[in-house]
Amino acid sequence: MSNAAWIVVVCCLILCNPVIAGEDGFMEVKGSGGGAGTVISFTDGMSEVNTKVDYVVVATLPSNPTTGYRWELMQPLAEGIVGLARRTYQPSRTGLVGAGGQEILTFRTAGPGETELVLGYLRPWERGVPPVSSRTIRLKVTP
Repeated sequence: MSNAAWIVVVCCLILCNPVIAGEDGFMEVKGSGGGAGTVISFTDGMSEVNTKVDYVVVATLPSNPTTGYRWELMQPLAEGIVGLARRTYQPSRTGLVGAGGQEILTFRTAGPGETELVLGYLRPWERGVPPVSSRTIRLKVTP
């Protein structure tokens, strides 16, 4: 097999991988005044966050929408405690077509309580297929 053929095979394997290998993602917790916040990395797909009402929790996760995958909430939010404020995608700076980037989910705390934010990386139209990856944020909000 020629070198060009090997390059094509390797590129296809990299670009078709729904999750960017070796990246767990991270979260940032910011106060209502904005500014720099506390950064928390995911450990084994799970992380615990203790925060206050009217704070923002920003989850930044590896994503590649060209594969059809995206991060979805796997259970309804406890609306009295937290809500999804914004969802954005930041493409890779490599300039390569089909390269993955980061999906950014911004949650705002609404009231005191405890809940879990369960996120699954999946193709939304595939029913009955488990996510290829998941992350859980255990959230404790105090007044």
